Amino acid sequence: MNITNLQFQELETDFIHWLVTLNYSEATIYTRKRNIREFLRWLEKCGVTVLEELTNDRVRPFVNHLAHRENRLHGSCLMNASINVCIGSVNKFFEYLQHIEVPTPDNLEYVEERCRQRSILTIHEINILYETSYQRHHFVQPETQARQKAVSQRDRAMLGIYYGCGLRKSEGTNLKTGDIIIERKLVHVRKGKGGNERYVPVTDNNLKYITEYMTDGRIVLIDGNDSDCFFINQFGAPCSDQALSLRVDRLVKNSDNGILQAKQPTLHTLRHSIATHLLQQGMEIEMIQKFLGHGSLESTQIYTHIAGN
Repeated sequence: MNITNLQFQELETDFIHWLVTLNYSEATIYTRKRNIREFLRWLEKCGVTVLEELTNDRVRPFVNHLAHRENRLHGSCLMNASINVCIGSVNKFFEYLQHIEVPTPDNLEYVEERCRQRSILTIHEINILYETSYQRHHFVQPETQARQKAVSQRDRAMLGIYYGCGLRKSEGTNLKTGDIIIERKLVHVRKGKGGNERYVPVTDNNLKYITEYMTDGRIVLIDGNDSDCFFINQFGAPCSDQALSLRVDRLVKNSDNGILQAKQPTLHTLRHSIATHLLQQGMEIEMIQKFLGHGSLESTQIYTHIAGN
C-alpha cells in the first residue's frame, strides 16, 4: 500500500535522498525506506495529515503497533530486534526533520532485547578452517586445478577479511582491490554501517593470505574481466555474500570436525569470534569498538558477557 498524502510522499523521497548524501549503503537505505513508509502509512490511518500534528502522544503508539502487527514473512509477531530497527529508522527520520528545521517529537524509546546466544568459535576451530582450505582435490585438467587453487586462496583471504579484520558481510563484499593497503597493513572500509568509514589493521599472516589471493588466485578467477571488486567468483564476476557464506559452509563440512559443524558458523560468526578473542587477549573495549566500527560502546559490550562465560 502506498502513501496517499502528498506531503508525506515528498518527505519520504527527500529523506531517502538525504540518506544517499550521507553515504549510507543501499541495504540500509532500502530498510529505512520500508520502515518510514510503514510509519507514514500508519500516521495516515491515525488521521495525521500535517507535520504539526507529530506530537509525542501521536507517535508513541507506533511502537505498540509494531509490537502487535504480524511478521509478514513468518506470520508471528515481530522480534524486538526488528522493532528496534524500525524505531531507529523513525528516529533517523526525526533527525532529518530537524535538519530541515521542522519541529519534531522526542525520539521513540527502544524496546528491551533479550541477550541472544551467539555462536563463537575457539581459536583452535578458526585454525581448523584455515587448515581445511588447503585440502587438495585430484582434478586432472590443469585449468581446473588452477581454479581450485584460486578458490582455496580466496577462502583464506575470506577468513582473513571476516575473521582477521572482523568485517560485516556487506563490508567484505563491497571491498575493492584499492581498499587493501598492503604497505600499511590496512583494509579501508569505505562504507560501513551508518555510512561510516574506518581503517582496519591486518596481521602479517592474514596479510599474506590476502596478498596471495590478490596476486595469484584473483587473477585466475577474474580471467581478464574488468572489475575492481576484491572477491571474485568462478565466473569472473563480483562475489555475493551468499556465495561466500556457502564457502564457509563448505569449509565447515570438509573439516570433519563434529563440534565445529554443530556450531553452524556463518560469516558473522567470524566477526563475533575475533571480537571475543581480542577481548580475551586483553584489548581495551574502546579499541575493539573502533576495530568493529560500532557506533556506540553498548554494541561492543555484549562481548564482555561472552568472553566471561
